[in-house]
Amino acid sequence: TIRLFIDGKDQEYTGGRTSDGVVTWVKKKVGPAAVQLTSIATAQEFQSVNPYAVIGFFEEAFDRSGFESAARQLESVMFGYVSSPAVAAGLGAEMNSAKMTFPHDEKVATFAGDLRSANDMEKFARAYSFPLVNIFSGDIAGSLFNDGRPMLVLFRDKESKGLAAEEAFKKAMGTIGRKYLACVTGSSEPMDQRFMDFVSVEPEELPTVRLLLNPAKTMTKYRLEGEIHEQSIISFVSAQENGKLQPHMKSEPVPTTQSGPVLTLVGTNFWEVVRDPTKNVLVEFYAPWCGHCKKMEPVYKEVAKRLEHNEEVIIAKIDATANDIDGVTVEGFPTIKLWRAGKKDQPVDYDGDRDVDGFLSWLQLHASRQEL
Repeated sequence: TIRLFIDGKDQEYTGGRTSDGVVTWVKKKVGPAAVQLTSIATAQEFQSVNPYAVIGFFEEAFDRSGFESAARQLESVMFGYVSSPAVAAGLGAEMNSAKMTFPHDEKVATFAGDLRSANDMEKFARAYSFPLVNIFSGDIAGSLFNDGRPMLVLFRDKESKGLAAEEAFKKAMGTIGRKYLACVTGSSEPMDQRFMDFVSVEPEELPTVRLLLNPAKTMTKYRLEGEIHEQSIISFVSAQENGKLQPHMKSEPVPTTQSGPVLTLVGTNFWEVVRDPTKNVLVEFYAPWCGHCKKMEPVYKEVAKRLEHNEEVIIAKIDATANDIDGVTVEGFPTIKLWRAGKKDQPVDYDGDRDVDGFLSWLQLHASRQEL
């Protein structure tokens, strides 16, 4: 945990996990939203010391409120402004314009939106804060998912077929552009494997491409079918934009028998069970590799055994790495949710103790219409 103390008051660190990210975040917190640059030399130094920098070139009377609002929202990008036409000319810029410099790809980009729009400026700066194609890692995972753009992801191993797919992916992104946040990941590192589990990708599928909408919220996934080449990736994105694709929903087969007191659900029968208006359905979303899930397993089984007599309560579980549930966001393991009888549109996140008495007490408080 990292906290910043200013005048005795502290706030939690919310910036990136790189050294540049930490430095930029601290500068933004202790200084103005946008720094005035009064000479060519100070502007050049500003660009030199800040890897990600936006400079606006505004006349004195120009309303900079939108520009400064965007500056406050973007903790990883430094903002400055120039009010002198002579300084702007010396930097090769026109007044009433903005440019961003960054350490990758084109190195510099010119803003083409509404200079008074904080939203346009924020989208512009975010789009160029990442390379056109990123290599996924734990250091940037949080920033990627919180970027806000749809994600286009190539899962591949570093063998001939995977490397050929990566080359095609990079070429396709040259056409698709920065409307999508693109990244490439493998399968060998622990973070790669967790990403695969999160998106429900099996090792035998590699190389494979997924398009993720709202990846940090109620994620919707699309899978590229067929061979991976430059045009197939471009066509895949176009088909999704035109509403011609169905989301990719993964499911294990429906169990033919149930063993033990905990009901095992899969993707295809999840809503059929959970939406039964007469039942209170408690569901654990787990991952087979999750240590916390394994530790809780005997407790959860005992809770189910204690409630076997209650026909209005179902204690269930689902492997969230092998089954997709449309409309349910699982941010960690285990995630436990209760769908109450008669209130199926208002699931409740479990926040009680993870022991038998804790579960029973919590259900007594939150479940509908019965004594447990």
